[in-house]
Amino acid sequence: MTAQPNPTPNGATRPNPSNNDAPTHHGDAVLIGGDVPIAVWRLDDRDDTGPAVAPDSRLASRLAQRLVLVYTRRGDAVIDFDNDPQLEHASAHTSRSYLSITDPSAVADLDTLTAPVSLVVLRWPPRHTTQTPASITDLVAACRLIMTADTCAIAAVSSAAPGEPGTTYAEHLSELLPAARAAGLTHILQIVAVTGPGDGDGDEFLYYATRADAEAARHGWPVGDNGPSYSVDLLVFTNGSRHD
Repeated sequence: MTAQPNPTPNGATRPNPSNNDAPTHHGDAVLIGGDVPIAVWRLDDRDDTGPAVAPDSRLASRLAQRLVLVYTRRGDAVIDFDNDPQLEHASAHTSRSYLSITDPSAVADLDTLTAPVSLVVLRWPPRHTTQTPASITDLVAACRLIMTADTCAIAAVSSAAPGEPGTTYAEHLSELLPAARAAGLTHILQIVAVTGPGDGDGDEFLYYATRADAEAARHGWPVGDNGPSYSVDLLVFTNGSRHD
């Protein structure tokens, strides 16, 4: 798995990594505007046979597959603090173990898991717990308990656009980031993932993107393409102690 996906110069398209690729953490990421690096993933689901889903309910199947391929390797385990069938299918299809945990107190059940945990995924806001300061602390702390130096945790944040009903991205971060820091997690990367019917040229990946790039990506595919597109922000965390 990679803490930060391997960048390609000038944002050129890079293929999905091989299932046999060894995991590599990159600790020399260039910071954008004094904040974490930003990447933009544009995932073309034109030929996707999986069910269409809105990002506030399930990960798109192309995105679930991409996360598993980038952040894990064959034989690893994926822990899902939700119950996402797309993520479960992507894990099984690529020979990864998958375990869903909808109750943070159930992390003790992982004592019987023999595969190394390389990816932990949680939805934000949480769908299976009442969102209180205490529950947020418990959820992130449970996530931290099962992480090793080789584990990445990814929070898939679904937000309302500014001026529209619902909780904005900034408001979500005001709850999530302090809890993550308190649990000892380090925020290392933001991925803006846009899934929709592209122009047939396949997936596109822009690394070391600017905030303007990210905002433009959220508006979806260029006018003229068929079908809706969906965007979700992915916050990538590592075990803070590995940086000590």
